[in-house]
Amino acid sequence: MGFVKRCRAVGAVKGNSLDFSTIGQLAIRVAGFSILSAIGLTIDIAIFSLLVHLGLRPGYANLVSAGLAVTFVYFSSAKKVFQYHGRFLLPLFLIYLLYQVAAVLAASFAVDRLAIAGFKPIIAKLLILPVTFTANYISMNFLLRARH
Repeated sequence: MGFVKRCRAVGAVKGNSLDFSTIGQLAIRVAGFSILSAIGLTIDIAIFSLLVHLGLRPGYANLVSAGLAVTFVYFSSAKKVFQYHGRFLLPLFLIYLLYQVAAVLAASFAVDRLAIAGFKPIIAKLLILPVTFTANYISMNFLLRARH
């Protein structure tokens, strides 16, 4: 997909010209999500490392650590990054939780398989980050931006 088509897909093209204010807003949103995700990742890696050190299998350690981290990222980024100012919607949060259960299970399986294949557990966890970051941003954007 070309640059203009991608920009049009996120609403950054009006007519035949780029809307740089929309591109700037997207960049700010991605940067904010990145910062909060980095904090979540710090929480995630600290808990993951502790649990692996205590003898828990990497896949199980990832279930616990990632579950805590994604909950932090959801609550910290909903208003700050995605400007969701509506009231707390239990169904919306439940949809997010269902998505995260599936995503964390898949990521945990991948971490476990990579560790079994010979990667150090922390390296296995880091290898899946580009996929999990992108999927989490897209899901948060879909759930929160479309509902206010």
